[in-house]
Parts: sequence; structure tokens; C-alpha cells
Amino acid sequence: MSLILKLLFWSALAAILFGFFRTYQMEGSDNQVAFLKGSMPNPLPDGFHMGSVSGPKVSWLGKKFEASKQTGINIFKNKDGGQKEKYPFKTYIGKGVRDKEIEVLKIDYNVPENPFWLRYSLDEVV
Repeated sequence: MSLILKLLFWSALAAILFGFFRTYQMEGSDNQVAFLKGSMPNPLPDGFHMGSVSGPKVSWLGKKFEASKQTGINIFKNKDGGQKEKYPFKTYIGKGVRDKEIEVLKIDYNVPENPFWLRYSLDEVV
């Protein structure tokens, strides 16, 4: 039992340290600099917006927004080539998490239809 607890402790510590390292790494990135210079989307996103993720076998295609309802959903490619809607979200306008001077569009995954691990995700768009 002691070995399992030690493994859990060291795994949790490694995950936390990695999170701090990635945050530090991203703070000075070109993407962060561009984000801080950005502004609120005007008009707000409505309809399908294609996304991109690098990596092998990525099935995510983008997001479909419904601006009038302040909601949206992610679109994925099925194994049969069709599309599947998964992971809904709500949108609202607020201040940036890291920089309170920036007004952002928040994409909030804390909705009942999502798995618990995704409900903690909050994206910001400028």
C-alpha cells in the first residue's frame, strides 16, 4: 500500500510541476504576445469555424457557434467519414484570466452534458 501512495504522490507532483513549466513556457510565447494584442471578435462567432490541431489522426474539425443562444459545440470526424457533434459549451463576454484589461469571448465547457474532466476547461478568444 505504501508503494502505491508514493507512486500517486510523485505522479501528482510531477503533473503539477509540468503544469507550472508549461504555463511559464507559454507566457513568453509568440501566441501569448499575439493574444495580448488582440481584441474581442466583432461580430461574435456564429456558425461553423474550422479549427486545426497538429498531430497524427486528429479528428477535431472545429466549432459550431450559435451566437443568439450563446452556445456552441465541437465537431469531430467519424470513423465512417461523417461528422459528430460532441462537447457542447456556453459563451459569454468577460475579462481575461491572465490579463484583466482584455475583454475576451469565453468558451465555457462547464455544462451538464460534458464529462467531469472537461468541465474545468475555459477557453478565451480575442
